[in-house]
Amino acid sequence: MQLASRIAAAGICLAALAGCSSEPPPPTFAEATQNLVRDGEKLLASHTFSQVGRFQITEKAEKDSDTGCIPGSRQRFFRAQGNFLPDGTRTPGTASLVASGYLGLMKYDKLVDSLDFWDNNLSVIVVHNPESAVTFMVAARPTEPNILVVGKTDCFESEEG
Repeated sequence: MQLASRIAAAGICLAALAGCSSEPPPPTFAEATQNLVRDGEKLLASHTFSQVGRFQITEKAEKDSDTGCIPGSRQRFFRAQGNFLPDGTRTPGTASLVASGYLGLMKYDKLVDSLDFWDNNLSVIVVHNPESAVTFMVAARPTEPNILVVGKTDCFESEEG
Protein backbone atom coordinates (compact mmCIF):
# COMPACT_ATOMS: atom_id res chain seq x y z
CA MET A 1 0.00 0.00 0.00
CA GLN A 2 2.84 2.37 0.77
CA LEU A 3 4.37 1.74 -2.64
CA ALA A 4 1.14 2.79 -4.36
CA SER A 5 1.02 5.98 -2.25
CA ARG A 6 4.61 6.80 -3.12
CA ILE A 7 4.00 6.25 -6.82
CA ALA A 8 0.90 8.48 -6.68
CA ALA A 9 2.81 11.18 -4.79
CA ALA A 10 5.67 11.01 -7.30
CA GLY A 11 3.18 11.30 -10.15
CA ILE A 12 1.57 14.37 -8.58
CA CYS A 13 4.98 16.01 -8.06
CA LEU A 14 6.01 15.25 -11.64
CA ALA A 15 2.75 16.68 -12.98
CA ALA A 16 3.17 19.80 -10.86
CA LEU A 17 6.73 20.29 -12.10
CA ALA A 18 5.71 19.76 -15.70
CA GLY A 19 2.90 22.29 -15.28
CA CYS A 20 5.31 24.88 -13.94
CA SER A 21 7.80 24.48 -16.75
CA SER A 22 5.35 24.50 -19.65
CA GLU A 23 4.97 27.58 -21.82
CA PRO A 24 1.88 29.74 -21.42
CA PRO A 25 -0.88 28.99 -23.91
CA PRO A 26 -0.86 31.10 -27.07
CA PRO A 27 -3.22 34.08 -27.07
CA THR A 28 -6.68 33.86 -28.54
CA PHE A 29 -7.62 35.92 -31.59
CA ALA A 30 -9.34 38.47 -29.33
CA GLU A 31 -6.27 38.71 -27.08
CA ALA A 32 -3.93 39.09 -30.05
CA THR A 33 -6.17 41.87 -31.41
CA GLN A 34 -6.06 43.65 -28.04
CA ASN A 35 -2.26 43.25 -27.96
CA LEU A 36 -2.01 44.67 -31.48
CA VAL A 37 -4.01 47.82 -30.71
CA ARG A 38 -2.39 48.33 -27.30
CA ASP A 39 1.16 47.99 -28.62
CA GLY A 40 0.47 50.13 -31.71
CA GLU A 41 -0.97 52.91 -29.57
CA LYS A 42 1.94 52.63 -27.11
CA LEU A 43 4.46 52.95 -29.94
CA LEU A 44 2.76 56.03 -31.40
CA ALA A 45 2.37 57.67 -27.98
CA SER A 46 5.89 56.88 -26.79
CA HIS A 47 7.99 59.93 -26.02
CA THR A 48 10.84 58.91 -28.32
CA PHE A 49 8.68 58.04 -31.34
CA SER A 50 6.52 61.15 -30.94
CA GLN A 51 9.75 63.19 -31.16
CA VAL A 52 10.28 61.82 -34.68
CA GLY A 53 6.87 62.54 -36.20
CA ARG A 54 3.16 63.17 -35.84
CA PHE A 55 0.90 60.21 -36.53
CA GLN A 56 -2.66 59.41 -37.46
CA ILE A 57 -4.17 55.95 -37.01
CA THR A 58 -5.88 54.90 -40.24
CA GLU A 59 -7.00 51.39 -39.22
CA LYS A 60 -7.47 50.07 -35.71
CA ALA A 61 -8.10 46.32 -36.10
CA GLU A 62 -11.83 46.77 -36.57
CA LYS A 63 -12.36 44.07 -39.18
CA ASP A 64 -11.09 40.62 -40.05
CA SER A 65 -8.88 40.10 -43.06
CA ASP A 66 -7.78 36.89 -44.75
CA THR A 67 -4.97 38.63 -46.64
CA GLY A 68 -1.82 36.57 -46.30
CA CYS A 69 -3.55 33.78 -44.35
CA ILE A 70 -4.36 30.26 -45.42
CA PRO A 71 -8.01 29.70 -46.37
CA GLY A 72 -10.24 29.47 -43.31
CA SER A 73 -8.10 31.74 -41.16
CA ARG A 74 -8.06 35.45 -40.39
CA GLN A 75 -6.04 38.28 -38.89
CA ARG A 76 -6.45 41.95 -37.98
CA PHE A 77 -4.41 45.02 -38.94
CA PHE A 78 -3.36 48.23 -37.22
CA ARG A 79 -2.17 50.99 -39.57
CA ALA A 80 -0.87 54.48 -38.95
CA GLN A 81 1.04 57.04 -40.94
CA GLY A 82 2.86 60.20 -40.10
CA ASN A 83 5.27 62.86 -41.19
CA PHE A 84 8.55 63.98 -39.75
CA LEU A 85 8.45 66.96 -37.42
CA PRO A 86 9.24 70.22 -39.22
CA ASP A 87 12.65 70.79 -37.57
CA GLY A 88 14.28 68.92 -40.47
CA THR A 89 16.63 66.72 -38.44
CA ARG A 90 14.67 63.49 -38.83
CA THR A 91 15.68 60.85 -41.35
CA PRO A 92 14.26 57.48 -42.39
CA GLY A 93 17.06 55.75 -40.46
CA THR A 94 16.27 57.70 -37.29
CA ALA A 95 12.59 56.75 -37.45
CA SER A 96 13.26 53.03 -37.88
CA LEU A 97 15.96 53.02 -35.22
CA VAL A 98 13.67 54.67 -32.67
CA ALA A 99 10.77 52.33 -33.52
CA SER A 100 13.02 49.29 -33.35
CA GLY A 101 14.39 50.31 -29.95
CA TYR A 102 10.98 50.96 -28.45
CA LEU A 103 9.43 47.75 -29.80
CA GLY A 104 12.50 45.85 -28.58
CA LEU A 105 11.73 47.07 -25.07
CA MET A 106 8.26 45.56 -25.53
CA LYS A 107 9.88 42.14 -26.25
CA TYR A 108 9.58 42.23 -30.03
CA ASP A 109 12.25 40.28 -31.91
CA LYS A 110 13.78 41.70 -35.10
CA LEU A 111 12.90 39.77 -38.23
CA VAL A 112 14.16 42.44 -40.66
CA ASP A 113 16.47 45.29 -39.73
CA SER A 114 16.96 48.52 -41.66
CA LEU A 115 20.52 47.39 -42.37
CA ASP A 116 19.18 44.31 -44.19
CA PHE A 117 17.84 46.53 -46.98
CA TRP A 118 19.93 49.66 -46.58
CA ASP A 119 18.96 52.59 -48.77
CA ASN A 120 19.31 56.30 -47.96
CA ASN A 121 15.71 56.85 -49.05
CA LEU A 122 14.06 53.92 -47.29
CA SER A 123 14.44 52.31 -43.90
CA VAL A 124 12.37 49.28 -42.91
CA ILE A 125 12.14 47.18 -39.77
CA VAL A 126 9.97 44.15 -39.11
CA VAL A 127 9.55 42.80 -35.58
CA HIS A 128 7.47 40.00 -34.07
CA ASN A 129 6.41 39.10 -30.54
CA PRO A 130 5.44 35.41 -30.38
CA GLU A 131 3.89 35.82 -26.90
CA SER A 132 1.44 38.46 -28.14
CA ALA A 133 1.05 36.96 -31.67
CA VAL A 134 1.74 40.37 -33.25
CA THR A 135 4.10 41.60 -35.98
CA PHE A 136 4.94 45.24 -36.75
CA MET A 137 6.53 46.72 -39.86
CA VAL A 138 7.76 50.32 -39.77
CA ALA A 139 8.90 51.93 -43.02
CA ALA A 140 10.28 55.45 -43.27
CA ARG A 141 11.11 57.48 -46.37
CA PRO A 142 11.71 61.11 -47.35
CA THR A 143 8.40 61.44 -49.26
CA GLU A 144 5.10 61.99 -47.46
CA PRO A 145 3.72 60.21 -45.64
CA ASN A 146 7.22 59.79 -44.23
CA ILE A 147 6.49 57.00 -41.76
CA LEU A 148 4.20 54.02 -42.24
CA VAL A 149 3.37 51.68 -39.36
CA VAL A 150 1.61 48.41 -40.09
CA GLY A 151 0.87 45.92 -37.36
CA LYS A 152 -0.91 42.62 -37.74
CA THR A 153 -1.94 39.67 -35.66
CA ASP A 154 -0.79 36.21 -36.57
CA CYS A 155 -3.34 34.22 -38.59
CA PHE A 156 -5.98 32.47 -36.51
CA GLU A 157 -8.44 29.81 -37.59
CA SER A 158 -11.86 31.30 -38.33
CA GLU A 159 -14.59 30.44 -35.83
CA GLU A 160 -17.29 29.95 -38.44
CA GLY A 161 -16.51 26.84 -40.34
